[in-house]
Amino acid sequence: MTDFKRARQTDQKNARRRSLLDAAADLFDTGGPTGAGINAIAAHAGFTKSNVYRYFESREHVLLSLFLEEFEGFSLAVSERIGSLPAGDVGGIADAMTTGFLDRRRLCKLVAIFGTVLEQNVSADTIEAVKSVLGGLTVPLVEAMRQRLPGATTEDCQWAFAMTTSLLAGMWPGVCPSPAAAEVLAKSEFARMTLALDREFKRALEALLWSLVATPRDSAD
Repeated sequence: MTDFKRARQTDQKNARRRSLLDAAADLFDTGGPTGAGINAIAAHAGFTKSNVYRYFESREHVLLSLFLEEFEGFSLAVSERIGSLPAGDVGGIADAMTTGFLDRRRLCKLVAIFGTVLEQNVSADTIEAVKSVLGGLTVPLVEAMRQRLPGATTEDCQWAFAMTTSLLAGMWPGVCPSPAAAEVLAKSEFARMTLALDREFKRALEALLWSLVATPRDSAD
């Protein structure tokens, strides 16, 4: 245990918070949400449990903060990729988003438990703050989609991205089966049941995006 002294300056507080988030990321990557408990985070960062509560109200609050960091990187990278595509390149948009998620497996894991785990054991104020930040982080992504999908409105693209994250959350457990399930799925007779994110997710996402181009809805509806 390190000799923790209460941080009083802003840069000291930011450094403490950074240490806790880095510790949570390491633990989450190896042990999932159950491995990233407050006690484990505190020990991994070299703090006491009471020190953690100076910055976060719960384990879920730590993971929500980690989620926002991961999502910010995803949004910026994917927005840039989509912005480089020609208008109407639906397949390219689907590929950019699929690749963006595949590049950030931690984000995928957090998306998969967002409603069932991350929004539990936190206050309504925290949830509101997270959703407000998240709304701002999606703006460049939604705008990039709108500019490349002829006839699609901002509302169309907001809806499409919301459906995209729901699709990812639903598919992720099948993409990452338990060791026993993976052993069964490795058999040739069950190959058709195997989910591959780069294949099924991209295909489903492309179909979703084509629906916006084929039948754009009026933003007033």
